[in-house]
Amino acid sequence: MVLSAISKKKKIIFILVFLFCLFIQVIPVIRSGLNYNFGIGFWGPNGHDGIWHLSLINHISQPLKIDMPIFAGETLKNYHPFFDILIAFLSKITFINSSIWLFQIFPLISASLFLYFSFKLGQKLGGKFSSGLILMLLNTLNNSLGWLVTLIRSGSFNGESLFWAMQSPSNQLNPPYMLSILLLLILIYLLNSKNPKKIFIFFILIFLPIIKVYSAIPAFIIFGLYALNNKKYIKTLLLSIFFALILFLQYNSSSSSLIKFEPFWFTNSMIESIDRFYCPQVASFLHSSNIIKYIFAQIVAVAIFLIGNFSFRLLAVKEIYKEKSILISIIICTLIPLFFVQKGTSWNTIQFLYYALFLANIPLSLYLSKHPRFSYLVIFLNLLPLIGSLPNFTGKIPPTAISKYELLALNFLKSEPKGTVLTHPYDAYLRKSFPKTPIPIYAYETNSYVSAYSQQQTFLEDEMNLENSGYDWRPRRQQAENFFSQKNEFVDRGFLVNNQIDYIYLPKIFVNNKPQFKPEMYLENIYENSEIIIYKVNR
Repeated sequence: MVLSAISKKKKIIFILVFLFCLFIQVIPVIRSGLNYNFGIGFWGPNGHDGIWHLSLINHISQPLKIDMPIFAGETLKNYHPFFDILIAFLSKITFINSSIWLFQIFPLISASLFLYFSFKLGQKLGGKFSSGLILMLLNTLNNSLGWLVTLIRSGSFNGESLFWAMQSPSNQLNPPYMLSILLLLILIYLLNSKNPKKIFIFFILIFLPIIKVYSAIPAFIIFGLYALNNKKYIKTLLLSIFFALILFLQYNSSSSSLIKFEPFWFTNSMIESIDRFYCPQVASFLHSSNIIKYIFAQIVAVAIFLIGNFSFRLLAVKEIYKEKSILISIIICTLIPLFFVQKGTSWNTIQFLYYALFLANIPLSLYLSKHPRFSYLVIFLNLLPLIGSLPNFTGKIPPTAISKYELLALNFLKSEPKGTVLTHPYDAYLRKSFPKTPIPIYAYETNSYVSAYSQQQTFLEDEMNLENSGYDWRPRRQQAENFFSQKNEFVDRGFLVNNQIDYIYLPKIFVNNKPQFKPEMYLENIYENSEIIIYKVNR
């Protein structure tokens, strides 16, 4: 059944549901990165994650060897950069600003395709128009049970990540993840079609590991089992594995060293953290010397973790069991975060679970299409969490912004010859100095805004992403802190020369109540406004 063949009434219903889902999918990102009267605003995680992608995109000139924009002198490693390479390429050939591509154009295109293929797959598998609509809605709205917990505890509808995992309404907040589930969805759609084109499958499989490495697990499981039942695709499978490994190792040669075995870190931290589910009674048992209490607490914590995250998806257990490739993928993508974490940033491996939750939407759509009255209840209950999440992205004032004065300074720095920029190390306590939003971007979170908007490499920025990728950034931070304390002008001058620092970019808040730079430093004030000073280091 194709869309052109359905009745006018169904077309209207499809368009209305599609537009509603499109709005929900893009609203978390589409207002970020634009210029307002207070500067460039950022809502939600875009104040960190989005800026990181923009920084990387703006520094890609050679896709096979990418300079690390926030750690001058090093190349990118242990990262999946295909999304950023794609946006950099599209920006270059269209002459459209990379920020517009990242925050506005890509979300609209990816969400539209994602919703379309969700409808097509749901319709194909369920054999009904309604089953297509249901999968489209689930892939947009399906949430955890966190909202129910916060409703009982505090009367609010927040709590999407109370059990750690991001859910369907937040797909666009992680653009590589969004691209990966779009391709995974297309792969599943192709494999449920007659004689799927090998070339399409091949390119999806080789690029998924460098779009989002976690997506390779379900993709190769699903296609691997398909190929075992359709022997003519075995060669495609083997070639895909070979070329996927080559591309993956190009950027992730030592990524395996970032993963460590730490069973139940997510479930235990979920129970013990006041920012998550927090259950002190169970948490006390986790530290009990009584083995029975300890085992009981672990079982309860895992059960809460699974029930809380999978939520209504658990209704489709029988449907999941019928499709072995989906079942195996869900099991593996759930077990990995239960037993492994990432060194430095432990919570990163929760992203495996994102794919289990995404895949579980498919059998749930089949279950609900067989129980239409119950489907209305599930959809309605999944609308309630939006009461808590939408205000985070629809408010007039964002949590953080790059002020107009900072933007002027960054644009000036962008026009200067290429060099390495020294910025003041992030001060986590500075945020408390700004009771009103938008909080200045330098106080909001450790991030890469100077490299993103000046398009200059920085000596040290965004410690979080450096930690994620395994860079030894702490010595540089200590060196920068020592420099800005200005205890010895000769040592400080040596630091600038030895590290080939060309510019110093300083918000004036870091200059107040600190020693001034001395003449022996050979610094030239090349730009200054009411908020920012930029110095050039003369050799």
